[in-house]
Amino acid sequence: MTETLYIGLGYIGAGIGAGLVLVGAGIGIGKATASAAEGTARQPEAVNAIRVTMIIGAALIEGLGFFALVICLFGALNLSKPEISKTAAQPAAQVQTEAAK
Repeated sequence: MTETLYIGLGYIGAGIGAGLVLVGAGIGIGKATASAAEGTARQPEAVNAIRVTMIIGAALIEGLGFFALVICLFGALNLSKPEISKTAAQPAAQVQTEAAK
């Protein structure tokens, strides 16, 4: 298999990973908001405490989602980085002297 196939599969994997991260974060924030709304409906006098707890939880979920998304992005950006072969890294004078031997 060619190197471009592996790079393409890596890009597909990074895209799927990023999509799953965003879906998971959306579901988590949605559940937190739904629970906060239900708690507010049951105990209206605890609105401030519920709101603060929900905002902290949503911020943590967004932070984790953003962190995972950045990791997927770094993975996608590093896949196309070409590897330097050992012969290309050697100076031309060394290659010529080795060829003369």
